[in-house]
Amino acid sequence: MPAAYVTDLVDAFHDHAGRPAIGSGARVLTFGHALEQVWRLARALRELGVERAVGLACVTGNRPETLLVRLAAHVLGARLTQVVIEPSTHDLAHILTDCRPALVVADTPVPDTGARRVGLEELLRSAARLPGDPVPVAAREEDIARVTYTSGTTGRPKGVMSTFAAMRVRAGWTRRHEGVEPVFVSVTSLAQRAAGRCLEHLAGGGRVEILDSFDPPEFAAACARLAPVTTYLLAPMLYRLLDHPATADGIPGLMSVSYGSSGILPDRLREALRVYGTDFRQGYGTNEAAVISRLSPADHAAALRDKPHLLASAGRPVPGVRLSLRDEDGRDVPPGRAGEVWMRSPAMMAGYWHRPDLDAQALRDGWLRTGDIGRRDEDGYLYLVDRIKDMIIVDGDNIYCGPVEAALARHPAVAQAAVVGRESAVTGEEIHAFLQPAAGHAPSDRIAAEACRLVADALAEAHRPAAVHWVDHIPLAASGKPDKRRLRAMAAASPPGPDSRRNG
Repeated sequence: MPAAYVTDLVDAFHDHAGRPAIGSGARVLTFGHALEQVWRLARALRELGVERAVGLACVTGNRPETLLVRLAAHVLGARLTQVVIEPSTHDLAHILTDCRPALVVADTPVPDTGARRVGLEELLRSAARLPGDPVPVAAREEDIARVTYTSGTTGRPKGVMSTFAAMRVRAGWTRRHEGVEPVFVSVTSLAQRAAGRCLEHLAGGGRVEILDSFDPPEFAAACARLAPVTTYLLAPMLYRLLDHPATADGIPGLMSVSYGSSGILPDRLREALRVYGTDFRQGYGTNEAAVISRLSPADHAAALRDKPHLLASAGRPVPGVRLSLRDEDGRDVPPGRAGEVWMRSPAMMAGYWHRPDLDAQALRDGWLRTGDIGRRDEDGYLYLVDRIKDMIIVDGDNIYCGPVEAALARHPAVAQAAVVGRESAVTGEEIHAFLQPAAGHAPSDRIAAEACRLVADALAEAHRPAAVHWVDHIPLAASGKPDKRRLRAMAAASPPGPDSRRNG
């Protein structure tokens, strides 16, 4: 039988043919016109050698055509890898070599890795000359639908394989928990979660609007024009909305917000809830695991009312997910104790692309080791502490970055903080902090010292950063998380900090 994830989408586009589906400014495609373009694109891709189980790489900007090419690839049952070019994009040559595509579709110059290449505009012109009647869905449930590459914050990007069956489970969770009544405004990378969220929204007959980049006034204008609106934001985007004069006091038309991909500062989240309302949802997940847990709108409302600790939580497991926190020996830890997050569900990855060595490390008896450290309270809420590979070992002490970053960001002159480790001849590793100044504040040694004192007071002296670097913006990886690979390189290139020679 054809993959239900694809046939569900095709049926939805057919059933809602006359309704608006995909917008980008003044241009709006109906479901019917979009489906005709998908059929034409599928034929054009097939003429270029793309078929079931064949690799297709798509390197584009955030534009509606990216969604249409993705759906055409799904119809053919191709193995799709998407990359949206952003300032943080790196190792593109590695990705385009590693995913082994028969064809690379791009709207920007890409490295020559030996695969056949075609420009996106050329592909669209070819497709326009082909028939727009239906193409049989070749995809099957067990086929690899996507190979999505990790951001590379802890090493070289790795390909994560997802089957069509797993993708249908993921889509069902989103539709069940979030609904599709308002317009979904997409502002994050279509190569990551945004494209899936757009297709999930369209599967229920909802309309999506795609913004090429995130700009607070532009986003506010789209919300007012398309109200009511729902969206998915990264934590830094929420911070920008709170700090921008055009959006600091509210956004007319914005009905609900989902957020995730990286940790969020509880104080800033509380501010966002008060300004924009309490219809917020947080999703915690990974490329390998899909959604693991959610913090619901009711949880956010309870946090404002009498449970403020929930703002630091990643919520409780979604239906279908089994969660376990384990120690280094793989044994369950009790509530309140930190352990590695293990999970299993029908939505998790099929494995790493051509990396059985990594599969052996991450997959154990049907369980996925996420590499995240967390603890659970007595009510089952999960609190993430850090990633295993982001741990800094100073004089033999394990220093988790998350609590240090949270303490630094409590200073009113600090908008955002990120912490990495650097090799030290004295302590093994030393802590380097990167601080982004809050609006209206200029970087200074005094502020840096005060922020570091907050760390020592909240945690312990061993957690105090050895060096502080002020930056205009914390660089982000494609996933929306702080680009710690880049930050480590910046720290390695910097001179020793004033405390880097401290005694143990």
